[in-house]
Amino acid sequence: MPPFETLLAMAGFALAASATPGPVNIIGAMTGARYGTVQALAFVTGATASFLVLFLAFGTGMLAGTGWILALARPMTLIGSAYLLWMAWGLARDDGTVERQDLNRAPDFWSGALVQGLNPKAWLAVFSSLSTFVLPLADRVTGLVALAVLFGVICWLSLMLWAWGGTRIGQGRMRLFNRLMALALVLSVAWMIVSAVPVTQ
Repeated sequence: MPPFETLLAMAGFALAASATPGPVNIIGAMTGARYGTVQALAFVTGATASFLVLFLAFGTGMLAGTGWILALARPMTLIGSAYLLWMAWGLARDDGTVERQDLNRAPDFWSGALVQGLNPKAWLAVFSSLSTFVLPLADRVTGLVALAVLFGVICWLSLMLWAWGGTRIGQGRMRLFNRLMALALVLSVAWMIVSAVPVTQ
């Protein structure tokens, strides 16, 4: 088991990576605003599960010395960014109307998994956390498991908090909220592309 100080640092990183604004947080807030916290539960759980799959898959690969994994960072950042910008365009064009029959079309578990899997922020968080906290440890396997547990709990709670925050938006302000979220999504994607440059060189 990593030292307590290392666990605290891991938790702090997981919180910063999960709670700060990013594409999945923004979509979670939009889902909460449009459909409510309960309807956002499946999306949040799918996004969290997807992150853990990425984390454990790449963590296991890195520990096994599979260097080609790092080569995936650049293409996945570009593909994910294009997908998220397309989502931002659709969000900006949305008129903010919420009708009761739309409730059964809330983003589901697999929507959350897809968005998180293509999320450049998730890829950056995975590579950064593995290289910073897991690879330097003597017992890397235990460190990988400990960080995965911390990420799972903190990511899920953070996304649920964003979804709950979205429910605080009044229906009369939905159109403005959608456009602000679309702008935030574009800015977060731009920031992540810039941040990914040193990681993927």
